Amino acid sequence: MIQVQRENQVDDLRNVGGDVSVRAKRLPIVGPGLQSLLSIFLAPLGRIGARHHRSLCCAGRMKNGLIIILPGIEGCSSINDSIARGLFAAGLPHSIQIIDWCRFRPWNPLHLVMHRHNRDRARVIADLIISYQSNFPGQPVHLIGHSAGAGMALFVLENLREDQAVTSVTLMAAAVSRKFAVTPLLSRTKAGIWNFYSPLDLPTVGLGTIIFGTMDRRHAVSAGALGFQMVDNDSSSVVSEQEAAPDLYQICYDRGMAKLWNFGGHFGFTNAVFVQNRIAPICRLQ
Repeated sequence: MIQVQRENQVDDLRNVGGDVSVRAKRLPIVGPGLQSLLSIFLAPLGRIGARHHRSLCCAGRMKNGLIIILPGIEGCSSINDSIARGLFAAGLPHSIQIIDWCRFRPWNPLHLVMHRHNRDRARVIADLIISYQSNFPGQPVHLIGHSAGAGMALFVLENLREDQAVTSVTLMAAAVSRKFAVTPLLSRTKAGIWNFYSPLDLPTVGLGTIIFGTMDRRHAVSAGALGFQMVDNDSSSVVSEQEAAPDLYQICYDRGMAKLWNFGGHFGFTNAVFVQNRIAPICRLQ
């Protein structure tokens, strides 16, 4: 029964990029959306401009589940704090933590090339998840990664066994190559991997990753711009998403998302209003 319910929830969420007008009219979106948009300019302040999430990782919330937000190369900032705001506005009871894996600040592209450091940090985060699952067995664990943080989320999965699977992984504007081996990691999730991407983000996770490289060290357009390109290892030919990875849900930006303050740029998916409407439902999966 639980499995059937989860499958029904996932089927509903697969249409996450569709018409948003009905729900948008029912929610106060102008103030929070504008606040979240303007908060991008506070990102250079780092942790100073990211205060909201600090109250969301208290002991009382830990028993309800865990959501880990992994930021991009800017580190903990108002950008990922907006993600936490959206999750909180959606009424999620989980402990919500921003884990800053970055070594340098601010906005240092060297984070993309520090492969050993990134892998080491991924192991530390994986150990944190394993410890949480030991202390709170059966509670959901969700990973949300933005930009380079999406690559970190996938690195974390690589350090988990199938019996340590997280509930879901959500990738926003992922700075990883389109041919990243996602398929083997799907079994380390219960509700799949959700990739939100936008062709309008090509200047950052297209040209930017061609110049500086992706988190998996390829100088190419990223999955955050054009989605993952699933490849059949036997024939090396591109195959359909359904055939190769039924639990990889690729959500391309569409203009209807602008009603939720997501205008398709690099930070569009992090807007608190978009998160409240589109990301939080994924984090309700058990």
